[in-house]
Amino acid sequence: MPADTCSGVRCAVPGHVRAQKRFADTALWNLGERVDLDGLSPVFDAESLDTLPMPYRRPDAAVFHEIYIPRFPAIAKQLRKSGIPYFIVPHGSLRRGAQQHSRLKKTAANLLLFRSFCDRAAGIQCLTEQEKRESVMGKRLFVAPNGVDPQPQTKRRFHSDSTRFIYVGRLDSHVKGLDRMLKAFAAEKAFLLEKGCTLDLYGPAEERGVSRADEVRALIAETGTEALVTLHPAVYGEEKRRVLLDADVFIQTSRTEGMPLGVLEALSYGLPCLLTEGTSLAQAVSDTGAGRNAGSTVDGIAEALAQFVRDRDRLPQLSANALALSQAYSWDAAARRAIDAYRALLSNGS
Repeated sequence: MPADTCSGVRCAVPGHVRAQKRFADTALWNLGERVDLDGLSPVFDAESLDTLPMPYRRPDAAVFHEIYIPRFPAIAKQLRKSGIPYFIVPHGSLRRGAQQHSRLKKTAANLLLFRSFCDRAAGIQCLTEQEKRESVMGKRLFVAPNGVDPQPQTKRRFHSDSTRFIYVGRLDSHVKGLDRMLKAFAAEKAFLLEKGCTLDLYGPAEERGVSRADEVRALIAETGTEALVTLHPAVYGEEKRRVLLDADVFIQTSRTEGMPLGVLEALSYGLPCLLTEGTSLAQAVSDTGAGRNAGSTVDGIAEALAQFVRDRDRLPQLSANALALSQAYSWDAAARRAIDAYRALLSNGS
């Protein structure tokens, strides 16, 4: 497991391990820096496979989360020598769009290390059907999603005189599509101001030494959306729950994702969602009436924004649909689906 405390992967991995532990003997081998894993046990910080305690030194199978971790191929080689099969959960990093980011570096890394790492896996666990269709490497691809826990409170009332849009997540303007989100708000600026609409962005100010907050402030100024958009620090726990419940629509306009936990969490609060195709959940949200699929363009996002505002009286029904959709992504269901797939692939001799 990598050690990026701001990433969705960092939040997703403990969720997978906890849920799968209810159906199998599962442990986490943390290969990054020490991080708070909220009481998850057992967690190992061993230097090598041979220094793990039994029975985890010789597991029935291993599961790698993410791809581009330098130590992974060497550990996979050691697993193969010991006759231990392994699975990989790329979290969207094998999608065509993700491969275009730092393309030259990834092309070289794939040739040298990671194509073989993927091809020799017992299976590649995609989080959505869209990720499976768009993955460029690996064999024996299957789908088993992320999960979400039910919330103690859910959305009950919407603002009658305005529409409050919210985004909670990393402030990576390219990958998360914040540039085109703000351009869409600029395109509908007069209408949105007239209708009292706002957009609140919440996320960590820095990421791996890069000032993401400064990037976003520059985008807000460049698009002239200061009257619509407010940038906030990251929120967690009770404060995060409060700001989500106070919003009307969750918006995420990513260019590429595995399966964003932020969207699943928003759905679990009963928040209708405005999503782009790159989020991997846009079609599911659209098909179930839990929100809108804005496609992949600024014009599509702008049109979806305006439609949400015009159809504000439909928000309670969209909210009910969002809650229903979130229940299909419970952690228990996700864990059962993953473990069933692992067992099926192993029994077939993959």
